[in-house]
Amino acid sequence: MRTEQMERMSELPFVMVLGDASLRVREMEEALVAAAFHGASPGFNLSTWHAGEGAEACLQDARTVPMMAKRRVVLIRGFEKATVALLDALMAYAENPNPSTLLLITGLKGPPAAGGKDRGKRLENCVAKIGHVARHKAREQNASAYVIERAAHGGCQMQRRTADFLVGLVGKDLSQLKNEVDKLTTYVGGEGSVDQATVEEVCSLVAEAEVWDLTDAIINRNPDRGLAAAHRMLEDAGSGDGVSHRLLALVTWQVRQLLELQSAMHAGSGTPPGWRRVPSGKLRAAERLLRERPLHPAHIFDALAVANREFNRSRAGDRRVFEALVMSLTTR
Repeated sequence: MRTEQMERMSELPFVMVLGDASLRVREMEEALVAAAFHGASPGFNLSTWHAGEGAEACLQDARTVPMMAKRRVVLIRGFEKATVALLDALMAYAENPNPSTLLLITGLKGPPAAGGKDRGKRLENCVAKIGHVARHKAREQNASAYVIERAAHGGCQMQRRTADFLVGLVGKDLSQLKNEVDKLTTYVGGEGSVDQATVEEVCSLVAEAEVWDLTDAIINRNPDRGLAAAHRMLEDAGSGDGVSHRLLALVTWQVRQLLELQSAMHAGSGTPPGWRRVPSGKLRAAERLLRERPLHPAHIFDALAVANREFNRSRAGDRRVFEALVMSLTTR
C-alpha cells in the first residue's frame, strides 16, 4: 500500500476495510492510522471500539474536535457484529460526518440483514459515496506480489522469481510470508536486493542438520532415519494451519536440489549454485551416494503429487500423509 494513497484516504471522513484476508485488513488499518497522524503519536485522538459496544459513545468520540491536532481517528472493529442500533446511528452520522475525524470501520464482512433490511449493505453504499470501501478477500491475494510489496516496505528489492521461490518454500499464508520477508530485509540491512541464495540461507523452516538428515536418508534409502528426521522437523516447525504443507514445500525443494546435483554430475557441468555453500564433506558424500544409488525423478515426483492430493482430502491427518511421503521417498 503506497504512502501517498494512504495519506489521501486518511483525509476522508469515513472508510471501511472488510475481508477475510485478516493480515491485509490489519495492515491497511495500521497504515491509515499512521497516515492520519503523519507517523506521530495519536495521543488522545485515537479511540478504538468493537462493533458490539455502545453506538452512542463511539459516535460521540467521532463528533469531538481533535485535541491539539488536525485529525481524530475513531476505529470500530468487528463490523460483522454490528448491532441494529449501531448501524442506524452510523447511517445518521454519515449524513453529516465530522470533517476532522476519520471514522474507520474494519471487519470480515457486513452484519446479517435484520427485519427485512440489510442495513450493513446500505451503510457500505453510503460510505462509498462520501469515503471509501476496501475489500481484501483471501482467495484473491497474490502471495508473490505481497512478498515483493513487503520487501519494498522494508527498503529492499526482490525479483519475481525469488518471491515465487519463497512462496513455494513457505506457502501462501500471508502472515507467515510477512514474518519471513521481515527476517530477510533485516538480515540484509534494510537496503539492496534479496536473492534466492539469501532466502535459502535465512528462511529454512527447520534446522539445517535435520534437513540434511532427511536428505541423507532419501539418498541412502533409509526409512527409519527418514522418519526420525521427519518427526523432528514436524516438532520444530510447530503447530498451526499449513505446517505440513510448508514442510512438503521444503521437501520438494530439497529433492529438487538433489536431482539438480545428480543431473550436473551426469552432465559434468560442475557443482550447482545451490550446493556451493554445502560443506565439502557433505557434498562429496552426496555425490558418492548418488553414484551408487541414483534417484529416479519419475518416482519422486509421483510421490510428491500423491502427497499433495492427500493433504487436500485425506482423513488420516496431514502428519500421517507427511510420514507416508517420507516412507515412499526412502524405500525405492
